Amino acid sequence: MKTRSPARPRLLHRLLSDGHGSVLVETAFALPVLIALLFGILIYGCWFMTAHSLQQAANDAARAAVAGLTSTERRALVDQSIAASRVAFPSPGGQAIAVSASENSGYYTVTLSYALSNAPLLAASSFLTPASTLQRSAVVRIDPR
Repeated sequence: MKTRSPARPRLLHRLLSDGHGSVLVETAFALPVLIALLFGILIYGCWFMTAHSLQQAANDAARAAVAGLTSTERRALVDQSIAASRVAFPSPGGQAIAVSASENSGYYTVTLSYALSNAPLLAASSFLTPASTLQRSAVVRIDPR
């Protein structure tokens, strides 16, 4: 029968109580989760900024349409306002904003659509966004003359 040397349990106890490698293992588990959270925050922040900018452009265009006297003049004012908004649009591809305007019983509606495939950061992400196309509308009351 072999007898254990007293050094062996001491060595085993020292190896089990050593915590130097545990930090590396914990980092290996936590870092991918943290990186995914940061990218999610970045992607959704970009989505919300794009949606807000599109809504603001629709609001500005609808407000500009109030100054027009005829529907042709209103549409020209909407187009001028959207052209100015495209320059300041946060996502590249602001030229791809589709514009529609309609007039119905004293109200003027401006609707803007923007395909998120035109935004490189949103198109390249693997995160799910609420929709593939953003659509925002603004309605103003026009004074029938």
